[in-house]
Amino acid sequence: MKDEKTDWMPNINWYYREENVAIACGDCLEVMKKIPDESIDLVLTDPPYNISHKGKIFRDYRSGKNGDINMDFGEWDYNFNITPFLEETKRILKKYGQWIVFCAEQQIGIYRKWLEENGHFKQIIIWEKTNPLPQFRKCGYRQATEIIMWAYKNNPTKKEQHFNFLLQDEMKNIFKFPICGGKERTIHPTQKPIKLIEQLLLRHSFKNDLILDPFLGSGTTAVACKNLGRKCIGIEINKEYCDISIKRLRQEVLNFDE
Repeated sequence: MKDEKTDWMPNINWYYREENVAIACGDCLEVMKKIPDESIDLVLTDPPYNISHKGKIFRDYRSGKNGDINMDFGEWDYNFNITPFLEETKRILKKYGQWIVFCAEQQIGIYRKWLEENGHFKQIIIWEKTNPLPQFRKCGYRQATEIIMWAYKNNPTKKEQHFNFLLQDEMKNIFKFPICGGKERTIHPTQKPIKLIEQLLLRHSFKNDLILDPFLGSGTTAVACKNLGRKCIGIEINKEYCDISIKRLRQEVLNFDE
């Protein structure tokens, strides 16, 4: 007998699932093959930036101290091929589904070219970090922004677009939030603020929409979807990060301001 609460979930060997969230632990390209065509409303994700290397400096937010920390994130951040990920997500996006994808500055051209040729590129969104990392070596600017690419699978009319326009002052393409710290911070090196992800979801999706994050990391997208009444499929290749996501989802109170 089908469970009406979970019958939206594709037939996948889930690592974890609850009413509105399902997490698969594995290679996203393999897992996504099991997701039906045109079933996803929004792909909201933070893929590898291909920026890992030793010797970089960033702040240890868990200890509140500055220091030299190895930015060799691991094999997952080396030689990431953007095209197969985009091709597979295009297949499973609905006719007017959207991509909201974080990317590095050096990846902008690759993403934009592909999205313009294979979808309908819409706009670049900026995350402005209110607490950017220090520039200890004083040889350049502090990296205070990250890029977010926004595109539709097909060009919608105003009536067809799946978009929630809020007040004019709330619709600037710049979001100002601090890098995660305090209780919200996990061991994941590129964790995004939950408030940022929630604001993106509020504009680019509606309640009960099905959201896919094929690079789930520490589970921020899943937690944000749960908080806002969206359904979420998360895929993460690293078991430790999957376990962190589950722990965060099981928290009853997600108030990181205390």
